[in-house]
Amino acid sequence: MSRLLAWLRQPTSVAGLSALCGTFLALLTHELTWAQATPLIAGALTSIILPDNAGAKANAESLAGAIASKINQRERNE
Repeated sequence: MSRLLAWLRQPTSVAGLSALCGTFLALLTHELTWAQATPLIAGALTSIILPDNAGAKANAESLAGAIASKINQRERNE
């Protein structure tokens, strides 16, 4: 149960649930058509299903910093 709660508390899950609720409410009040709502629902479900991966973000930032450092070193040596 705690894993489910942790997953639902992720920023991407919260945003996806919010978008999903808003989309369905707009459908119920006829503010959106199904054709307009389909991409919103797909995006919301994707946001809910995919986990928020902070580790990948940290790795990407570290890699980008290392690449920028190497580029700067080469430019200084030339």
